[in-house]
Amino acid sequence: MSKANKTGRSKGEGRYIALRHWLYDSQAFRSLSAGARGVYLMLQRRYAGPGSNNGSIPLSIREVADEFHVGKSTAHGYFIELQERGFVEVVIRGTFTRKDRRATEWRLTEYPCDLTDDMPSKLFMRWQPGNNFTVRPQVRSVPVGEPDGTCRRTVLMKKVAHGT
Repeated sequence: MSKANKTGRSKGEGRYIALRHWLYDSQAFRSLSAGARGVYLMLQRRYAGPGSNNGSIPLSIREVADEFHVGKSTAHGYFIELQERGFVEVVIRGTFTRKDRRATEWRLTEYPCDLTDDMPSKLFMRWQPGNNFTVRPQVRSVPVGEPDGTCRRTVLMKKVAHGT
């Protein structure tokens, strides 16, 4: 324990991320890719402890892509992997529009949910190889469409007799 300073407070060791042995030794954690493990640690870093923000931990695909220097589809795959193994659950799905740029809010299943007071589900402890948990498909916020003004093929002009 740190020695108290002149105001009676100890400096402390600062914040840290705890990775418990039973979690590390689980089949689900051992099956994660290095990128998915990194995303889990990013979520753990944003978790502020019991009674704080589990269930409203914001982390976007773009942030992960920037942090790990990968594409957005690869970063999205890391989140899917964590959901399939039971480590995280989506509480509020993020959006990215001109008016609203909100990151997805996550819940770590290792800890109790601070929004609903649900007990920790620890789904990852029930995961078996080849038996992934279902993940709700993501709905595109912007529909895929055709470019305006093109027909995506070459248009040949009809031969017309001029002057008749």
